[in-house]
Amino acid sequence: MCAAAPEIKRAGVTCNRLEERPVIDLTNRDYAVVLLEDIDLEAQLAAVRGLLRRNAEADAALAGEIREIATRVGEASGEFGMQLENDWVDHLHGSVFQDAAHSMSAVGMLVPMLESLLTATFAAIRDLAHPAVPVRPSGARAAYIGDANFWNPHYVFGRKRGSRDIARGVVQLADSTGLLPLLPGDFAMVADALFTYRNRMFHHGFEWPKPERAKFEELIVERGWPPDWFSRSTSGGEPWIIYMSDTLIRHSLALIDAILEGIGIFVQARYPHLATASQRPGTTRGQFGIAGERWNPIS
Repeated sequence: MCAAAPEIKRAGVTCNRLEERPVIDLTNRDYAVVLLEDIDLEAQLAAVRGLLRRNAEADAALAGEIREIATRVGEASGEFGMQLENDWVDHLHGSVFQDAAHSMSAVGMLVPMLESLLTATFAAIRDLAHPAVPVRPSGARAAYIGDANFWNPHYVFGRKRGSRDIARGVVQLADSTGLLPLLPGDFAMVADALFTYRNRMFHHGFEWPKPERAKFEELIVERGWPPDWFSRSTSGGEPWIIYMSDTLIRHSLALIDAILEGIGIFVQARYPHLATASQRPGTTRGQFGIAGERWNPIS
């Protein structure tokens, strides 16, 4: 029987069946998962992808119904044809709000996941135990390292000691700690677009006030967000409901995967000795430093 415990396998440990000893072989992503031991991000991602897939299937089914009714409208006449046409209009109207519900669902899952991932990451970086290469904050934010909110990405530091703005705060903290170069090049832009859209949807629902719709359209241009990140339905030639596009949904999922890769690289750079230790057959759970409540990777 393999000596590796189930909880070790979750952190990326496999078993050498010949020697009956645990062999740790961690990828960049595994390092990130071990660092973020307080949250099961892999299970969260699986659940999110599952619901997104089911929503896409529901959208496809409704689109199929609309096409079928449209075909029947073209073949029917008289009062029955009028009833079919009304049914077709009702289905189209309903699809506008189903798309809005699915957009709300997507942003309501992806953005809090991203937010919790980043918050947990910086808390874990703060608590890293005896790294061979210490984290030395730099830049303007470093002047506030003694502030209780320094490691909280919800706050940005500047002229004010600390103001809440997660879209800017997370970029500033990533830059200060040295994590930013390991994140995707468009990380700041994607985070800005996601947090801005999340706030609009959660505060205004599906049908935003007209001034808010116009302002968001202006933001897309001003901040240089790709035009295919958002789609919209219109009324009277003006924006009506604004949706998070499938393109942005896929990009957000890819962003989270890339962030995990970057976090893993960041952690390995703090503990370079693990690059060889983690490949040795017989490496124990205690040697890798994951026996306690807080990861303490000391060989």
